[in-house]
Amino acid sequence: MKKILPRLALLAAPFLVYFALFFAFEPYDYFGVKGGASSEDSVITRVRAYLSAPEDAIILGDSRMAHFDMNAVAEASGRGWSNLAFGGASLNESIDLFYLAAENNPSLNTCYFGVSFYTLRAGDSRNRMEAIGTVVKNPVAYMLNFDYNADMLGELLLRLQGVQTGATRDAGAWEAIDSVDEDGNALPVRRNLIAYAATLYQNCAKPGTLPAIETEPYIDAWGAARERCTNPRALLDAMLAATPADSSYSLNWENLRRLEELAAYCAGNGIELTFVLPPIDDALRQYLVAPLGLDEPMRTIRQALADTGAAVRDFEVEPEAVYAEEQYYDGFHLDVERGLPEFTRALFGAKEA
Repeated sequence: MKKILPRLALLAAPFLVYFALFFAFEPYDYFGVKGGASSEDSVITRVRAYLSAPEDAIILGDSRMAHFDMNAVAEASGRGWSNLAFGGASLNESIDLFYLAAENNPSLNTCYFGVSFYTLRAGDSRNRMEAIGTVVKNPVAYMLNFDYNADMLGELLLRLQGVQTGATRDAGAWEAIDSVDEDGNALPVRRNLIAYAATLYQNCAKPGTLPAIETEPYIDAWGAARERCTNPRALLDAMLAATPADSSYSLNWENLRRLEELAAYCAGNGIELTFVLPPIDDALRQYLVAPLGLDEPMRTIRQALADTGAAVRDFEVEPEAVYAEEQYYDGFHLDVERGLPEFTRALFGAKEA
């Protein structure tokens, strides 16, 4: 026995060292002892925080609902909120997160649910909630999950390189080059707004409608690695030449039905539901929505949401507030300094009579 125990300890040592590294460098502060996560808007971080201390009001949606300063939300609304929105969230995932939140908090009474034409597109059937639901409640499953181990190793590597980690800020520090095309001629909008609209064509238009987006790397004023589009004029010309015949967009009627069921659940359980159609930049209207004829499905979505009986705050179709180009970081995301604070007050503050 005396010989076996040292051997077992020697065999266990590499695993103990690895799990110590995992505990120290996993970026989501899963165990809640590091004073904050490197990736504070991740689904793991947010669901874990909700399960440990749920608020009776929740926010759901993708990155456009994920980046609010929650202190500013509380100040504008006069109450606490749990933000369960996260970047890249599919509509299926947001719906399942709602039911997880409701099941784990019988006092839930308010939900702001982000929806848009883009999240309600057909073909987006992603749903990682079964795996997420297991991981957030099972620390062993979390520590053995390949993806989260890869995230931990990525965090460790960046720390060793002296790179500042954490979510990048949607705050622009634009240069002269961002306002001119590849030949130095003035553009009607910034390069990144053109590139962002072109990115959405990948899921809204037929293949070959636009040329490939070409980019070059650069470091922004905040020290974050970014990509700058190097063929904005070619993309812009192709978008202006697009027509509704180039569109591949269609509504995801199954997910719209699920939203109707969610609204009925809220009505039957005393939960005040508000569907939020987040703002989109005018460049998206000019270079994506108008050429591809997306106005009609957008209006269909808005009417279908209103028909559920839930409140609808519309900043997308018939916007109740409009934001200038300089208030956007990209076509979907308001600049966290120039635009998001104003949107926060508009959405969560008391509406004028």
